[in-house]
Amino acid sequence: MEDELMAFPRTMAVLQQLADDVKRGYIENLVRDGHPTYFGRNRLTDTITTEVTVNGQTFTASLMMNKYWEYLEYGTGPGRGRAQYWPPTEPIAKWVQVKPVIPRPDKNGRIPTPQQLTYLIRRKIHDEGTEGSHGFEKTRDAIVPFYIEKLEKAFNEDIGFYLMKVFQMDATF
Repeated sequence: MEDELMAFPRTMAVLQQLADDVKRGYIENLVRDGHPTYFGRNRLTDTITTEVTVNGQTFTASLMMNKYWEYLEYGTGPGRGRAQYWPPTEPIAKWVQVKPVIPRPDKNGRIPTPQQLTYLIRRKIHDEGTEGSHGFEKTRDAIVPFYIEKLEKAFNEDIGFYLMKVFQMDATF
């Protein structure tokens, strides 16, 4: 019975709306800004899921996605000094196909093949790293403030409902 009383359905619903809006906004930002969203066979935007949980006194709204999001969000450092680190070939080859990357002729007028372009991009990332987009952080920071008042209202309604039920139960003794 106590679990039913402490369910906080209004708060959970608002948190789910918040998670869904952050997910939607993040996907829109990735697509709008032209960030590579492929990693191997998976499109990053297709791997994003949301979950709202409560554990004791903590409410959590989570987005889960392919680990690749970290490279988009925070960038990568150069691979120099880490001789064994090179970015993976498959996602970059896919990105070359999807983007599409338009090659420029070299000094001898030769145009690189898709495989050569993939290697050149991997080498540049290895040598220089990449800059993070901070797209998730920007999306979250833009959306969360609109939900603060909604969350306060939902939480207060849930607490009021809980107290009303508790006092009704106590009144029967």
